[in-house]
Amino acid sequence: MIDLMKRSSTYLFVSGTVALLFGLVAALFPIATAITLVVLWGCYALLDGVIAAVMAFRPRPDQSRGFLIFTAVLGIVAGLIAAFSPLTVGFALAWVLGVWLMVRGVIEIVSAFSQPQSMPRWLLVLGGVFWLVAGWMIIGSPEVAALAIALWLGVLAIVWGIVLLAAGVLVRRHLKRVEPIRGEVVD
Repeated sequence: MIDLMKRSSTYLFVSGTVALLFGLVAALFPIATAITLVVLWGCYALLDGVIAAVMAFRPRPDQSRGFLIFTAVLGIVAGLIAAFSPLTVGFALAWVLGVWLMVRGVIEIVSAFSQPQSMPRWLLVLGGVFWLVAGWMIIGSPEVAALAIALWLGVLAIVWGIVLLAAGVLVRRHLKRVEPIRGEVVD
């Protein structure tokens, strides 16, 4: 058990350090972070498209070949566009996020008046208005939204890194209190 705690605290220290470093890089270089995230998404879309293309031409009767070909073309085209024009794709993804938030807000407001609720309707309307405002802000300035998302990702990674490092310290402290009782030697 003591050995497991030592390995766990080491894992927490390493993970916390990596998260902290990633967070600092993302927060200090949000443009590079946003572009990197778009390129990574593009790689995923391209790979997903290639896999769908391979699946479309395998002889399996239970698959919808047309849907797989459509998915393959869409994934490959999206992946290539993301690889060759990441800024455009980043703005487009931010714009899609903004539209989704606005649709979510409208649905929230409509559901406040269309269904019996167990919570006050005004809370649903308020939540819907917040979704609408957030979507409107993102659509109004997708480049700022993309940078804000990258910056927030960095801040969250920094916080998570600090939490992991603190957890590692707590595990080590607990380990030092337990080891003298068991008579084991600390490395």
